[in-house]
Parts: sequence; C-alpha cells; structure tokens
Amino acid sequence: MEETGEFVVNVVSEAIAEATNATAADVPPEVDEFHLAGLTPVASEAVRPPRVAESPAAMECKLLQVIYVGREPGAGVIVLGELVRIHLREDLLDDFRVDPVGLDAVGRMAGNSWVRTHDLIDFVRPK
Repeated sequence: MEETGEFVVNVVSEAIAEATNATAADVPPEVDEFHLAGLTPVASEAVRPPRVAESPAAMECKLLQVIYVGREPGAGVIVLGELVRIHLREDLLDDFRVDPVGLDAVGRMAGNSWVRTHDLIDFVRPK
C-alpha cells in the first residue's frame, strides 16, 4: 500500500471468511495471498492492486495517509484513503441502498474473534 499508493478494500462475506482468514498468516511479501487463500484476483479499473472476485463489494482507493499507532508487533495502523471506484454485486443494490443482509459481511475484531452483521437493529432518525 505504501509502495504503490493504492489499495483495494474487499468486503468479506461469511462465504469467504475462512479463506480471508488464511491471508492473515505471517508470510513474506513474495507469497501470493490469493493463491494461499484460494481466492480469485480480478483486475481493478482505477488502481493497480487487484480486487477479490468472490467479494460482494470492493472499494478501489488511493492512499492519503498511514498513521502508525505504535511500532511494536500488533500495535495497529490507521489507513486513510480516497475512494475512487466501488464495485457491488447487482443483487445487493435496492433504491440506491446496499442490502446489509444480502451483503452478509463479517469483520475481524481482535485476535481470533470475528463478528457477523446478521443481527440488525433499526432506529428512526430523530427530526
């Protein structure tokens, strides 16, 4: 990301969560993580890094800033980017809104813990 100034954020659905977790392995940079995970690279349209074909949504970004929270292993990094292109599976778009249930997104929390987005709560915005 820092070398190219570009990156892709791929939404991880539960269907590809286990494969995505394989990319968290501590491997040298020359290891192809697409091959490691059994996922399919697809050429992006506005940035050089490929996106994940199996992902329900992907965001092509230009790097703006990297903020290191610390330098020790596991300290964390905050990455800020400019969104230049969005790819979304057609069946997930309804009246300009993404169907969160169909997206079936999961996310890594900390350590080995992941979270699902199945349990939705709706609140009406106050006027």
